[in-house]
Amino acid sequence: MKTGTQRIGAAVLATAMILGLAGCAGEQEVTLLSPNETYEKHDGSSKYAVRDSDQIYLDQEDGVITMYLTVGMGSEEDGTNHTWKEVNDHSLTYYQEKGIDPYRCEAILQVGDEMGPLSGHFGYGELNPNATVRLRGTGASEQPQKSYRIDIKQGKGNWKDQKTVLLNKHVSDPTRFRNKLAYDLMAEIPEMFSTRTWFVHLYVKDRTEGEDDPFEDYGLYTAVEQINKRYFRNRNLDSGGNLYKAGSFDWYPHEDALKLATDPTFDEDAFDALLENKGDVDHTKLLAMLQAVNDESQPIGEVIRRYFSRDNLLYWMGFHILMGNRDVEASNYYLYSPQGMNTWYILSWDNDGLLPEAYERMKDASYDPSWSHGIFPLVSARLYERILKDEECRAKLDTVVDDIYNSWLQEDEIEERVRQYAETIQEYVYDMPDAMFQRVSSSNYHRLVDAIPAEITANYEAYQTSMTEPWPFHIRMPEVGNGTLTLAWEPSYVYPDGELTYSVELSQDPNFADHLVDVESQAETDYPVDMLPEGQYFLRVRAQSKDGSRQDAYEYYLTETDRKIASTLCFYVLEDGTVQVNRYVEE
Repeated sequence: MKTGTQRIGAAVLATAMILGLAGCAGEQEVTLLSPNETYEKHDGSSKYAVRDSDQIYLDQEDGVITMYLTVGMGSEEDGTNHTWKEVNDHSLTYYQEKGIDPYRCEAILQVGDEMGPLSGHFGYGELNPNATVRLRGTGASEQPQKSYRIDIKQGKGNWKDQKTVLLNKHVSDPTRFRNKLAYDLMAEIPEMFSTRTWFVHLYVKDRTEGEDDPFEDYGLYTAVEQINKRYFRNRNLDSGGNLYKAGSFDWYPHEDALKLATDPTFDEDAFDALLENKGDVDHTKLLAMLQAVNDESQPIGEVIRRYFSRDNLLYWMGFHILMGNRDVEASNYYLYSPQGMNTWYILSWDNDGLLPEAYERMKDASYDPSWSHGIFPLVSARLYERILKDEECRAKLDTVVDDIYNSWLQEDEIEERVRQYAETIQEYVYDMPDAMFQRVSSSNYHRLVDAIPAEITANYEAYQTSMTEPWPFHIRMPEVGNGTLTLAWEPSYVYPDGELTYSVELSQDPNFADHLVDVESQAETDYPVDMLPEGQYFLRVRAQSKDGSRQDAYEYYLTETDRKIASTLCFYVLEDGTVQVNRYVEE
């Protein structure tokens, strides 16, 4: 039996052995520097990674959040002295034309469940206004069901780390979940920026005219996180850099409008019509980048390395190509560049234009323009045009598209995701008030939902083929001169050599049953004919590559039965010999 002294002695011996071993290990030298160390340094800013935050998306509920909005009239001083009817009566275009701020109401915003506001949730127990509310979205404000912007007052806290709550109705989207689908997918792609989104069931009580009626059901909305300074602070990113919202921007320099704010001829309205400034007022970085993008002497690969996050740019392009989004070429995105860096990032905004094919075919099975697929919705913008004409960039985009499709957009995974969305919201979509404005029947709703996975696969296949097909182009207005009428069109393009022919058809029948002209034009982009007599005419021009693939022009003719005839320009020769065009264009 060991005594207490023996136990202590054993412990001391064990400790000594451990220390001895540690000492032996410590005597081994570790080499951290090379004898020939050069002390080479790199520019830290070039290695600084600007990425979205994974953690911020963990608090997005899977179900539907219930919100209660009580609106009342405020004061003339802060512009809230308007009725709820007045707020909803005018589109945002009305205010822009009048040069006045949109009407607002005072409001109490509360969050809870179908029984009412809940303790511990935003606005619980609030008796006085904690917010203001107005319409949002220029196009959305023209719809019968409105979208709203709720600004939480200072000192009244925030909801989900936001002071601005954007409630989007998405009337044009028959599924009512495409925007959320896009953002949820983007949140999983490391190279992209997303925003947080939540399905919301909204109730509104109108106290602006003194009544105390019950809360009225306003149906389903999607709450979308606002991209602003708080957005970047919530992600531990610089909130003081350059931030622009694209309104009608094609990546050309537009030197008449895009100028430094210190330029005596600077017009803020003209600038904002193209790129609405949401950040730093110094536009030096923007103008330098645009000059490089439009300088043919600078290889586009080098321009991208110098001015863009290549991965962010290509993944943004690849994602929207695969989602068939035709509405991102010139709008629906933000440009962001942190302070101290020349690098630009693209952030998506308002994605309910994606995955349109199944619904478009449901409305008009005969209309399927060849330029609506693959890369073609992007080719008119200068930056993407140069990327898609460059061998190195095309190869990198191929890799990106494969990665997005194989990693995040496989059919079985998308099928499960959209099924969950549909199950979550269908009871709202086909209940009043949304049922009154729903664009498809319940059975067709399920057809649209079921078609989404296959549509993404079709977009992947269309990308592959579009990379070697002719590009879309415009048909020009015919010109009169010297007793002739010159039919003309813009040149198309095909990678890599651009060798094309054009089929030119002229008829007085929109279906081209009879022809006045039916020729193949070798490379030329005009075709003169003898002056035509007074009347209505239809000009169809299509481009064809050496391998026989064809491409339509953007123009189309809309018949009296709303049927669209692709690649066709309708024009009239008037009695005085002049020409008038009846132009419908989708870009």
